[in-house]
Amino acid sequence: MTKERFTDKELGMDRKIMRRDFLSGASIAVTGAILCPSLVKAMQALDTDKPMQSDAGYYPPDKAGMRGSHDGSFETAHFVRDGETYSALNTGEEYDLVVIGGGISGLSAAWFYRQSAGPDKKILILDNHDDFGGHAKRNEYNFEGRNIIVNGGTLNIEQPSNYSPVAMGFLREIGIDTDAYHEKTEPMMALHRAEFGLSGSVFFDEETFGGEGLVKRERRAEGGWDEFFDESPLPDDLKAEFKKLYSEDIIAEAFVGLSDEEKKRKLASITYAEYVTDHLGIDERVLPSFTSGLHFRFYVGAEQVPALFCWEMGGMPGFEHLNLQPTEKISPMHHIAGSQHGREHEYREPSIYFPDGNATITRMTVRHLIPDAIPGSTLDDIFTARVDYGKLDVEGNATRLRLNSTAVKVAHNGDPATAKDVDVTYMQNGSAKTVRAKNAIFACWHNIIPYICDDYSDEQKEAMLYGIKAPRVYTNVLLRDGKAWEKLGISAITSPGLYHTTSSLHYSLDVGDYKAPRNMDEPVIVKMHRAPNAPGELRRDQLRLGRYDLLNTSFETFERNIREQLQRMLGPGGFDAARDIVAITVNRWPHGNAYAYDTITEPYHWSMYATDDRPCVVARQQLGRLSVANSDSDASPFTDAAIDQAHRAVREVLADQYLMSS
Repeated sequence: MTKERFTDKELGMDRKIMRRDFLSGASIAVTGAILCPSLVKAMQALDTDKPMQSDAGYYPPDKAGMRGSHDGSFETAHFVRDGETYSALNTGEEYDLVVIGGGISGLSAAWFYRQSAGPDKKILILDNHDDFGGHAKRNEYNFEGRNIIVNGGTLNIEQPSNYSPVAMGFLREIGIDTDAYHEKTEPMMALHRAEFGLSGSVFFDEETFGGEGLVKRERRAEGGWDEFFDESPLPDDLKAEFKKLYSEDIIAEAFVGLSDEEKKRKLASITYAEYVTDHLGIDERVLPSFTSGLHFRFYVGAEQVPALFCWEMGGMPGFEHLNLQPTEKISPMHHIAGSQHGREHEYREPSIYFPDGNATITRMTVRHLIPDAIPGSTLDDIFTARVDYGKLDVEGNATRLRLNSTAVKVAHNGDPATAKDVDVTYMQNGSAKTVRAKNAIFACWHNIIPYICDDYSDEQKEAMLYGIKAPRVYTNVLLRDGKAWEKLGISAITSPGLYHTTSSLHYSLDVGDYKAPRNMDEPVIVKMHRAPNAPGELRRDQLRLGRYDLLNTSFETFERNIREQLQRMLGPGGFDAARDIVAITVNRWPHGNAYAYDTITEPYHWSMYATDDRPCVVARQQLGRLSVANSDSDASPFTDAAIDQAHRAVREVLADQYLMSS
């Protein structure tokens, strides 16, 4: 933001908020870990005092402040990346399988292996965070006698009809019947959208658009785009540009006479910004208005997203006259774009939403792997079940899940072609320890693997380092009530020029034992999204610079931006940031969603077809006793990709163990 419109006191920066779990300024100190190993060592000293999962009262979901990749979860990895080494203690522990990474891919890999190899096989899952789930974690708020839950990352099961038989079969096996759940919850989702007469809205900010104000989207439904823009605070000349862009009469002359395939190829070769400005003749000042949707899907703006992907996403203006034909979904990027123009049964297919996002999937999986850790047995009772973290890593259990444990070295004991096992070294609570395993699966980010395993070829390491994971922020803000939203008649705001580009009320779902707040007089959770990037740079550079920016941003900076943004948007509805904000949780993911290919800077077929020359395929090749999973292996940031790649990796392990025992 270019100027501060409110004082710190007016925004409540001096107010105490619930469970503010962060070290003031720690994120700034951690930034040095990117550049200076000595600062990493200083942070490493703090690691010795971290709570252990066996400690009484250990319960990460109820922590607020800076979460996601929280302080203490990544410093060791940066330490290793910068060339530091460890002297490790051999624990004497031996396992049939060690899984590195406790996210959806790692947990489902453990489940697939146990289902095929048998429940007595010894499995160890290592994760660097203080909670399991990877990006599929949840936040909990205990306020005024009730527990309120919300996703801290991975949001939903998107386009479930796209799920493979393996991925959908896995969900059903762990107790998630998506059809039955959707039938039960869709009426609640519809009620959430309609019961208070609330609608979506757009907040135009003065710095970006030359005028400031909130416009309800229902204006478009009532009178079309012309009325919507007439109601906006935009300057008249900019209103005219928007109306022209949204007019069905606008034509891109360069596309006249081309075949359907030629049009799509041409759209794939240019950005949406180029299409709008160069081919449709629209003023570039309209482009920031698309930031919210593009950041959520592609993590960068119109100047880097192929125009074809914007057509695929649906809802983007300027394509009506092209009369493009539906496209069969054949690539991860079509999945990312939303397949709005894909097969008929996929068109606008409803997603599956759990109260805590896809943390429901990871919790159901852990319950199957380690039943003593999570009480209950059904989907209905998982939402209120409290995890006993002390029972996740118990000696004698066939499956163990070890948190706060960063893998620092993985190596075959001998030549990978003939070695019978591998050693896995991890750092926990300031000490390096080594375990032995017949096989290991890397279910962590691909770009970590070359730094902790030297057994791979240079070509495979290069492929692992190719993808730049997209940084994302899922912020949750607990408010005392939703009266300001109700007074304004809105439930969601896109704010393309502000710090967080979307804000919305968390949906109200009463499922099983969980009862969500439904009345606007009750506490509500506002979900906010941010995709840090560097506009003007190439996409890969934007993602990399966005990660550095995110690691450099302190919680105090986030808090002030959140308070000021909500005050600007909701102030006319009576909102008072100093009075109404109860808690803030910033779920930052510097290494966020898996990298997906584009059609401008990379070969066309990488995005459009599942070819074997893509870096993700080269990176995931099995080596000796080592296999590679995670959604990175599919260049697709979706839950089904993580599950499918886990299944592939486990098939490799099972085949390898069979051959080794023959």
